[in-house]
Amino acid sequence: MRFIFILSLISMSITQNINAQSLEDYQWKNRVLLLVDASSDTDALKSQQAELTSDKKALKERDLQIFWVTSDAVYFSDGSPSKLNAKKIYDDYALGSNFRGTLLLGKDGGVKLKKPYEVSAQEIFDLIDGMPMRRREMRESGKN
Repeated sequence: MRFIFILSLISMSITQNINAQSLEDYQWKNRVLLLVDASSDTDALKSQQAELTSDKKALKERDLQIFWVTSDAVYFSDGSPSKLNAKKIYDDYALGSNFRGTLLLGKDGGVKLKKPYEVSAQEIFDLIDGMPMRRREMRESGKN
């Protein structure tokens, strides 16, 4: 019975993220990494995605959700369309039409990094690991 309850909670959490309409829906649950480019199939975006997803365990440990953002659409990191509004993201984070790069949002929703491509995964992980909330998470899980 307990297993079914836990499975239900996990299922609801996944469904909530898939149906998220705004980045605020991820606040306090996930750190969000936005890979911004002119289209979802540029070499720069693909290279950045490959750099980041080479260590899936590290992404999961840091509760990192990755999105690709173009001027007219937002995609999950597997390429499937998201319900997030690209124009709102561009407006909310003052992304000029020429910006091509990485934007990291903390669990509090604040911008922690805004940098042109390519940003090493280690730089992003080190930045996250230095955040007070992440340090507390590591202490609580016994990883520090």
